[in-house]
Amino acid sequence: MPRSLRQAGFTFIELVISIVIIAAAVGGIMIAVANTAARSVDPLIQTQGIILAQGYLDEALLRPYAAGPATCTAPDGARDHFDDVADYDCVNNPNGPRDQYGNQLPGLADYNVSMSVTGSSLDGVPTQRVEVRVTHDSQPLDIRLAGHRAGY
Repeated sequence: MPRSLRQAGFTFIELVISIVIIAAAVGGIMIAVANTAARSVDPLIQTQGIILAQGYLDEALLRPYAAGPATCTAPDGARDHFDDVADYDCVNNPNGPRDQYGNQLPGLADYNVSMSVTGSSLDGVPTQRVEVRVTHDSQPLDIRLAGHRAGY
């Protein structure tokens, strides 16, 4: 039998070495995919946190500068009776954000929202500085947004 016909195919040792090399390559790729998948949720959580903070800040800044003494009573999380920006000083939703009527927003229970309102001034104009802080229970998230409401 001619020599060229006998050498078709792989030996058992070549086959085992090929399998080991392919397994190592696939293992490395799978580790990279797992690390990427584990971190892919981070941008979503950050984006949701920013949107929550912006929503709370916008709501507070749309209220009048001072319509009376600070109410600061929202035991059920309802903010629909707040009549000025100072009322938002007591907002604290540690068990998830709520809409202005006190209803918990679905799917966002891991977020914690708190607000503070302090008197300040910008170029001699009296303002109320509103700060919103959003944190997350299972991710290292701490977003703080601030805005000023002037008494004009």
